[in-house]
Amino acid sequence: MLRFLNSLIFLPCLACLAADEENHLPIPAEIDEALRAEPMPELGDTRVERILMRYYAEGIGGTENWGGVERVNVIGQLRTEETELRVNAFHKKPNFTRISLSPQSRLNELILAYDGKLAWMQQGRDGVPEPMGEAEARRFIHNSEFGNYLLHPFATGKRIRLVDTVPVEGTICHQIRVELDSGFQVDYFIDIRSYLEIKIVNTDLRDGSSSSDLYKDYDRVGGMPIAKRVESYVDGKWVSTLLLDEVRVNSGVMPWMFEMPD
Repeated sequence: MLRFLNSLIFLPCLACLAADEENHLPIPAEIDEALRAEPMPELGDTRVERILMRYYAEGIGGTENWGGVERVNVIGQLRTEETELRVNAFHKKPNFTRISLSPQSRLNELILAYDGKLAWMQQGRDGVPEPMGEAEARRFIHNSEFGNYLLHPFATGKRIRLVDTVPVEGTICHQIRVELDSGFQVDYFIDIRSYLEIKIVNTDLRDGSSSSDLYKDYDRVGGMPIAKRVESYVDGKWVSTLLLDEVRVNSGVMPWMFEMPD
């Protein structure tokens, strides 16, 4: 009798596990390198797969537009509680990044960059370039992914699942979670009507810290939706607002721009 009661107690847990498993992105039994490298592969008919396919088509701009983008240059203003900085950022596939933050005088310009191997920084035009500290480099490299972690869904080191459908900023969103072997967890909140990203939450599972971004004022550039206003929060507290003035697709970018000077 006790074992029968234990089975009744355990049955709901099995049901929850089964439901949770259905919300995970199914992984093909055999995956070749071409499929792992595909940013928007053709997916199946589970709920999470259908959401991702619509997100690729409507929320990012589809394979045709995405395939034609190799690099992006964004220019704007970063407002914090203490100051306002001019931002000039370059991003190149797959994860090359260079961000320049300038106050009134470019002599005090801060450069943050990642060349695919090394994350580094330089404070001031006459400052000495140096590698970032371990913790800072880890966060910067995580955020240097071109596009986001919902792309290349079959790449190694990630698991994707649908968490829930929840209200966010006055709209209803699909909450899709990506768990990475790097120790980060990324939650994407995607509008169920427009399939645009409304909010992204990054959680560092090593220390439990979290940061979030709210995306507003979308415009289309090169066929892709781009949020012109991004509000950033750390552990729930507002830290900055980025206002984009200009977005240049496939503008001239040289490899040396991402490498730390000798």
